[in-house]
Amino acid sequence: MIELPAVERMIEDIAGYTTGKTVSTICMDDPEVVELDGDLVHEHLENHAVDSVERHGRYVVLRFRSDYSLVMDMGDDGNLRLESQTAPPTARTKIRLQFAAGRELRFSSSGDEGLVQAVRGDEFSDSGALEKLGIDPLSEELTLELFESLALKNGRSTLKGFLLNQKAIAGIGNEYADEICFQAGVRPDLKVADLGKEQLQRLHRYLKRVLRRATLHSSAAHSDPGWLINSRGSGSSCPRCQHALESRRITGRKTVICPRCQRAA
Repeated sequence: MIELPAVERMIEDIAGYTTGKTVSTICMDDPEVVELDGDLVHEHLENHAVDSVERHGRYVVLRFRSDYSLVMDMGDDGNLRLESQTAPPTARTKIRLQFAAGRELRFSSSGDEGLVQAVRGDEFSDSGALEKLGIDPLSEELTLELFESLALKNGRSTLKGFLLNQKAIAGIGNEYADEICFQAGVRPDLKVADLGKEQLQRLHRYLKRVLRRATLHSSAAHSDPGWLINSRGSGSSCPRCQHALESRRITGRKTVICPRCQRAA
């Protein structure tokens, strides 16, 4: 599953060029993923300028000045980047937004992964894609109080399941969920209801810290010898204490734990 930091970096790569430019033509290459009505595209998206490019969790929102937006779910391996219009689309290409200068914005993913929808106005909650999406973890609105409230509502879940629950907090995937738990020193297999206030405070703090660093300083984070994400291979040792790491499945996902640094109590 693609995670929030990667989506944020995609936006940084495309927003400077895309914002303010008019989309001349939209090519819908995969109707199974691109759920757009042709008349709507022609009337409200083509020949209209992009007002802004935003992110919520792993979703990208292109707001047009026509008061319509394109909402793109990145799925497990989606990619959004600028290409030359002369480069032929691939089997992964789902939709292409062409600009007059000869470049185009392409959304691609494997198989039927991802989803592209059009939404009118600001009522994204009316969209099937975003109807039950949780709060963005880097939002200022995710205060400690709100985080504790969400934890209370997900008390029967494991910590790993809670962090991966896109209806609670949107955008955290498998590897960063493990990283947050490791940096906070909390086992991901604990029930959320069994977590103490201090553990929840640490989790909230490191959730923000890990995702911000991975977003703003990706190269540094992914070369940091103190990060678990760089020691997930078979037979690896803990980057802090050098104890052998354990790998198990929690909520059906591979989960890496240091049994010494992440104690149950």
